[in-house]
Amino acid sequence: MQLHKKKIVLVLVAVLLVLTAILMLQKIDSGDIEIEGNTKYTKEELMKYVFTSRWDKNPYVLFIKTKFGKSKKIPFIDKYEVKVKSFNKVKITVYEKKITGYVKYMGSNMYFDKDGTIVESSPKELDSVPLVTGLTFDKIVLNEKLPIEDDDMFNLILDVTQSLQKYDITVEKMYLSKEKEVKLYKNNVEVLVGNDKDMSDKIRTLRDIMPGLEGLKGTLDLREYNKSNSGYDFKVSQ
Repeated sequence: MQLHKKKIVLVLVAVLLVLTAILMLQKIDSGDIEIEGNTKYTKEELMKYVFTSRWDKNPYVLFIKTKFGKSKKIPFIDKYEVKVKSFNKVKITVYEKKITGYVKYMGSNMYFDKDGTIVESSPKELDSVPLVTGLTFDKIVLNEKLPIEDDDMFNLILDVTQSLQKYDITVEKMYLSKEKEVKLYKNNVEVLVGNDKDMSDKIRTLRDIMPGLEGLKGTLDLREYNKSNSGYDFKVSQ
């Protein structure tokens, strides 16, 4: 009788091991992984961050990690949520950090949000975010505001970057002079924006003008409306 019980236990253990092996061999295919909310990374790039080992694509391992584990830290991502929809389908929702610009400091790119707070330090350069130049810093600290003592200069930076974002304009670079004069650079066009007067209107005007400057090289002067010629001056350069 005792031997019979041992055989039953061994059979159950064997069955359990086989079932476990079958379950652990299951894998979610990349085509069955849905990702939404990502603009700074491609699907393939994000998957490399989330699925760092061969076990991560197992639905059971992924479910346990999602429920009880910590999310991996991903640059420019505030957080992400993983939802196991079925044994072979997964949905990942990405919540990106709100970034309006960046400055270079000590060989790194320091990205700031709409309030001027440094939210990310990375060697990566984002095409959709302008580089702010013309400033010097003794020290920049992550999660603290840009160390700019001149409030007017600080507010000017935020005004320009927020206006660019508001009107969905991407520029490669933004330059600020000591006199608080702004220049923007997009493709081969230099845009003279001037001081903080009517900044939002100037950026909106830039949005309307830029399509007509496609393929051109030169300088657009938005500092003053040329009433005699009914427009803004654009000087073509070689």
